[in-house]
Amino acid sequence: MARSAVDAQRLDREAHELFTQLGVLQTTGQDKDGRTITITPGERFAEINRRARLIAVSDTLARAVVALLAARGVPAEVDHVRVDPAAEGDEQVMGVRVQVGGADAVVPLRPATTSLRAYPAVDDIDLTGHTPLVEVALPPAADGWVTAEAVTTALLHHLTPATT
Repeated sequence: MARSAVDAQRLDREAHELFTQLGVLQTTGQDKDGRTITITPGERFAEINRRARLIAVSDTLARAVVALLAARGVPAEVDHVRVDPAAEGDEQVMGVRVQVGGADAVVPLRPATTSLRAYPAVDDIDLTGHTPLVEVALPPAADGWVTAEAVTTALLHHLTPATT
């Protein structure tokens, strides 16, 4: 197995593990009398933390997808954060920059989504107002996670291969 494919598997496992930990993190500590207490972060902090962790998960997933595409000879790179206007929320996620039909495109990678959209590459973080070049359906796993392999396989049918 090629090194990039092995790296992709490791990154996918890491992204999945981070994904399973997206919930509110409680901290256990001790009060001044030595009793164990559980501290739940405030709602605002929990939301900021969840959004930051979503970016970390999508970054790791994007690196796995780029590695799998590289193993198949398809040029791609990790893009910057994007907001997919057709997604369930307004969170920023990392994207992958690829060629779709000969056009430079970005694919925001929202973890556990059941569809991907490739948009024309623009500098804006929010892709509102841009029509997707392609939309791809993805099969979710039992726990909602969509693997880097599933993302890559679904995208491959729409990507422009490298010219040699």
